Amino acid sequence: MISLVKVSEANWREVTELKVSDEQTVHIESNAQSLLEAAYDTSLDWHPYGIYSGDDLVGFAMIGAYNLEERYIWLDRLMLSYDVQGEGLGTEVMRVIVEYISENWDVSEIVLSVTPDNHVAIGFYEKVGFQWLDKTDPANGEQLMSMKI
Repeated sequence: MISLVKVSEANWREVTELKVSDEQTVHIESNAQSLLEAAYDTSLDWHPYGIYSGDDLVGFAMIGAYNLEERYIWLDRLMLSYDVQGEGLGTEVMRVIVEYISENWDVSEIVLSVTPDNHVAIGFYEKVGFQWLDKTDPANGEQLMSMKI
């Protein structure tokens, strides 16, 4: 069973120890950097979560930059630890994230950005229902995708 647990004093160290494969590090910030962003970039109201499969921490997600007027929110980070990738958890993780967002924010769209050469992530996001937006994030050059919910 997949669940999202807020990152807290109890689990932040374990969250920062999660790693993607060496090849994937060019595509995503470390969880430690994401937690710093959540703590200090308060204008975007980031919400960091550990992703658990039962009692085991298997990943990390960060949600925020909620836009009430346009009814969208960012899925700014999503990672599964390298040692559980390929086990079929991704689709269930995304289902849980979408359900959680729907229950906690009044949104009709989830937005994310992806590096154009991250073909594995792009394939996954397309598989679970994200579509390309004709936009690029000016902060980092990543391409934007969205999912209507």
